[in-house]
Amino acid sequence: MSIGVGVVALAAIAAVVIALVSRGPETPQTFGPWYPLTNQSGDPAVADFENHVPCAIDDPPAAECQRVKLGVVLYRDEATGAPSTYLISVIRVGVGNDRETHEGTWTVARGTGLDPQATVYQLDTGAPEHLRQYWPVGDDILYLLDKDKMPRAGDAAYGYALSSIPIGQKVQVPR
Repeated sequence: MSIGVGVVALAAIAAVVIALVSRGPETPQTFGPWYPLTNQSGDPAVADFENHVPCAIDDPPAAECQRVKLGVVLYRDEATGAPSTYLISVIRVGVGNDRETHEGTWTVARGTGLDPQATVYQLDTGAPEHLRQYWPVGDDILYLLDKDKMPRAGDAAYGYALSSIPIGQKVQVPR
């Protein structure tokens, strides 16, 4: 009788394996960007800068914070190329999955604490005060500046340099 039970169990395992293999690979889950490709005026997103930054970006940092996912998207007037609006995303990892967003207008100013001629992206009061000034270094890096217009220093794990991400990039969840 135990041989019959063993054969039945082996047949059941084989049936499960065949069913799993024959259904083929699952379609990976894909997500679009967290921001619209155009703003309410129809201006296109021209830059998306993102990275994980230290929890010390908040004063005081949230108690359970592990890191902060920070994203800044800039829009320009399609006809003139002039700066128009921005959208900021903040997610505090370890605190929850809620996305905090801020939006408003931005301008191009001059001068950091290191270079009086440097370009600075200045966001309006729609952004929290500590997230209003950025120093673009080339096309691919955006440094968050402190109140004295100096690049913020990071910690051993994360810094305050945001990296350029292709506009509209889709993200695929790993299997």
